[in-house]
Amino acid sequence: METKEIREKILVLLPHWNYRIVRPVKQLLEDGISLEMYYCLLTLRWGGTMTMSDFSRYVQIPKHQMSKMSNRLYEQQFIERIYDEKDRRVIRIRLTDKALEYMDNFVNENTSCFQELLEQMDKEERENFGKAIDTLFSIFSKLALDEAEKK
Repeated sequence: METKEIREKILVLLPHWNYRIVRPVKQLLEDGISLEMYYCLLTLRWGGTMTMSDFSRYVQIPKHQMSKMSNRLYEQQFIERIYDEKDRRVIRIRLTDKALEYMDNFVNENTSCFQELLEQMDKEERENFGKAIDTLFSIFSKLALDEAEKK
């Protein structure tokens, strides 16, 4: 498939994705937790403890915005800051137990928001949808790792 055709399909897909996937998730997040904050929590869950610089590069947020985001996560007691003993300028962040519990509860209680969407599909469509999600996840994960390694 030509890249032009893929680009056009992405633009057509985006509104549908937003309406059926992103919007339901946004509506379920608790007050004070933005979708971007939740994405950051997911990234830390997958990536583990990391420096602020690495974290900023990995989630592709400029450092000054990452500082604001990490402050909000810290205020919610979702991350803790670990200062390097040899160089106090180096700060590592990691998820707290509260963040892990929040994320586990969020997944356990809220994945049903996609039930209506999945019920509209027949078995073969659900299977294809699941495979498409797996493929996208695999590709985006690889791209993120490649980008992080370059920097």
